Amino acid sequence: MKAKFNTVLTSLVLLVSFFCQANENIVSVGVAHFPPYSIVEGEVISGVEVEIIRESLSTMGYQTKFISYPYGRLPLSFSSKLVDSTIVTLKNFSDIAVFYSDIVLPEYQTVAVHLEKNNLKVETISDLENTSVLAHQRAHLFYGGEYKRNAEINKETLIYRETARQEAQVRMLFSDRVDVIVLAHEIFMYFKSKAEYAERDEKHTVSKIFGGKFGFHNVFWDKKVRDDFNIGLATIKENGAYHNILTKYLQVYELNSQVIK
Repeated sequence: MKAKFNTVLTSLVLLVSFFCQANENIVSVGVAHFPPYSIVEGEVISGVEVEIIRESLSTMGYQTKFISYPYGRLPLSFSSKLVDSTIVTLKNFSDIAVFYSDIVLPEYQTVAVHLEKNNLKVETISDLENTSVLAHQRAHLFYGGEYKRNAEINKETLIYRETARQEAQVRMLFSDRVDVIVLAHEIFMYFKSKAEYAERDEKHTVSKIFGGKFGFHNVFWDKKVRDDFNIGLATIKENGAYHNILTKYLQVYELNSQVIK
């Protein structure tokens, strides 16, 4: 009887150990609906960064669990430890001890887009003054003091707003409800290619007033998971999987756009 009890006890210990190890290998990642980087469609979560994260961690033996939040709540979901990691950060968790990954998305280019027919001059951030602007959520935190001051001035006259719904930015631009939209060039091209505007001969200008491309990182609570992610990321860059993911989502659309260098 004692031997049988010991056998059952040993089996239970092994089973608990197995589940603990399995849970240790599951990394929860906070994402938002941020096409084409992360695309939330009901229970299905996809997108370029989602696939990069999944492939990088899978290479190192981890499973991923993606949890969707509104874009503005992503930092809070991470700082509250609701998730193990979160996407697209600019190393802005300055007051807590966290671990940032290597740059995941060097292709991110913020631009100001306006319709050519309106004859706007948008070559510097100061040109946005007294111009109606619809920017992506939390834009006033990302692009320096001049942009933030300009946003505050324009808010007073109700001509500056920010939104988490970036498809709405494209719709409002082409319906002449706003003069300029501020967002990633890749996101603009993604929504324009998906929408009715892809069929219209509506020329627009893409002004690169925010400088070069931004490199985004993932952020982790666990240093080992971060280190393993970096190794996995380097591996899929070397074996070609990274390039395949980028070209799957970040297609180059030439839709009557003129880029100001």
